[in-house]
Amino acid sequence: MKTFIDVQNEVLQFGFNDGPQVNRARVKDWINEAQQRIARQVEGPEFQTNVNVALVNGQAVYPLPADFARIQDLSYPLYGYRLQSVDIQDYDLMVSTAQQLSNPTRYTLDQFNLMLWPTPAATDPLLMRYINVPPTLVADTDVPVLNQNYLDLLVSYSCRKAFEGEDDYEAAQYFMTQFKSDLQSYASDVQWRNIDRPRVLDGTWGQAASAGR
Repeated sequence: MKTFIDVQNEVLQFGFNDGPQVNRARVKDWINEAQQRIARQVEGPEFQTNVNVALVNGQAVYPLPADFARIQDLSYPLYGYRLQSVDIQDYDLMVSTAQQLSNPTRYTLDQFNLMLWPTPAATDPLLMRYINVPPTLVADTDVPVLNQNYLDLLVSYSCRKAFEGEDDYEAAQYFMTQFKSDLQSYASDVQWRNIDRPRVLDGTWGQAASAGR
């Protein structure tokens, strides 16, 4: 299994010395930058986190996890439905026109907060699936979160930054092209391919579906 130092060494083996523009410290930063950007662009399973959101009666706003990058879905397991995502403007309109306490059916995100509508009237947990920002690699023995089969993405991204630092823009462009191509292959490999998958379990939003059972 490749570790942080293995990836560093692979980058430096492209002929870089410990100079002012390209050095091991900067390579470490570029590797971390690459992994975090990949997590934001591809919904890889290694970046997925499931967390329970404990509802509080009368509380509509909840802080997002510290490592939150973007949400995948939010569900209400007790009633078997997914909450519908809405724009913040639509959320504001709903809140201003219909103040009520009930089981949430809609949500939006704003300023690192999860905002629910209607305001919860119970303390049941919601299940949130989200893509996390991977932790910063620090120790040489740290293992990248990225799938080991795609660690070359970290190398090609870092080489692009390194060659830019050396003013070799032709080589930098080559590695950027390679990075984009490999990123596309990675996304095609690991992301869920069925884009028409149901977004609710019972054909509609909220409790209305459950009520008719």
